[in-house]
Amino acid sequence: MVCRSALVLLILLLVACAGPQDRLAPAEITADRAPVTRDTTIALLGGTGMVGGYLLREALAAGYPLRVLSRSPGRLDYLGDRVTVVQGDAREPAVIERLLRGADIVVTAIGPTGSEQMLSTAVSGNVVAAMKSLGIQRYIVVSGGAVVVPGDQRSFTGWWVRQLARLRYPSILRDKQAEYDVLAASGIDWTLVRCPLIAAEDYQREPRISLTTPTDFHLRAGELARFILEEVEVPQYRREGPFLGSR
Repeated sequence: MVCRSALVLLILLLVACAGPQDRLAPAEITADRAPVTRDTTIALLGGTGMVGGYLLREALAAGYPLRVLSRSPGRLDYLGDRVTVVQGDAREPAVIERLLRGADIVVTAIGPTGSEQMLSTAVSGNVVAAMKSLGIQRYIVVSGGAVVVPGDQRSFTGWWVRQLARLRYPSILRDKQAEYDVLAASGIDWTLVRCPLIAAEDYQREPRISLTTPTDFHLRAGELARFILEEVEVPQYRREGPFLGSR
């Protein structure tokens, strides 16, 4: 039986590694560009964050047309005219509607900030309203491994992931859980991608996927980005919350 002191040490070590995702300036990620070859236009929120940067790279390489929201469009100047950049704040409904016009699918990779209360819930509420107004059905959301969805059967690893989030980031967890509630009540075609700590690392291999429990404590951003684009191309997790974890 593990002694109490060992358990405390384990909690401290894991909490130290389980914070909000690291940021990586998009300019530090090579944007491999290919001609537009896809018919599906992606509206992307969070494109100047770390995960969003990897999504931009993968989507550009795959030939997707992109509409990207940014409060500071200059941060995306390195992309040239390859994407359409919409300036504004995701908390403003009119900005979200402008972003989504002409899009076929919406992806949000807005990460937790810890300073803006209920940000993800507010943004997804705006997105759902605009999607209904514009007749868009598909929405993919990057979320956290601590979010609970009916049908979960967490293993020991999955239980730890949730406890760590509850201990270290309770306000972020409340926000992400409320965001799921918005999706579940929306009637749209959503996928909630539930992730552990996301590392700024390239794709190495297919991630583990589970519908019932987190399988790992970390996930490579490149593998997350590839998974999302596979869901864009061939949806397999409609109105479900798959957990991802790197092998």
